[in-house]
Amino acid sequence: MEVILKEDIQNLGKIGDVVTVKPGYGRNYLVPQGKAAFATKENLKTLEAQKEELQRKQEEELVVLKEQSSKFENLSLAIEANVTEEGTLYGSVGTLDIANAAKDKGFELERSLINLPDGAIKTIGEHEVNLIFHPEIQVKIKVEILGGEVAIKNTLDSEEEDDNIDSPINENEIVEESE
Repeated sequence: MEVILKEDIQNLGKIGDVVTVKPGYGRNYLVPQGKAAFATKENLKTLEAQKEELQRKQEEELVVLKEQSSKFENLSLAIEANVTEEGTLYGSVGTLDIANAAKDKGFELERSLINLPDGAIKTIGEHEVNLIFHPEIQVKIKVEILGGEVAIKNTLDSEEEDDNIDSPINENEIVEESE
């Protein structure tokens, strides 16, 4: 399926380019989001007339996005996560955790802006995370994963074991309870 792009799309093309995409991607995402139009002769003529206006709108959006992204420069987040006694994480830290940590610091951050190319963070330490506002506007923030609560083993502590051994069971109490 061929579509005409109404805005720059990373790994696809620039405004006014006629590109071939899979039918589902074009029909279900690009066209309904207003990012593209079906490549017909009529749409090609219309888009040529609107091309300058679309470029001007995109430049205005870039200015707004640059202002928004400047708020996040030099941002450093600290996230506490549960760790084992060996120091490894239980589970992982994902986009939701990062967005919540930013919200706690007073920054409104959408999950869709957070880019974790290697997947969720699974180790303790400092990590760099990309915020992608636009293919041309990316900001790196630092996310430090701190070891929080140490997981408690299911076994009894040695003190509790000593307590249980030292207190003999009184058989009379058991008989009274069962009656």
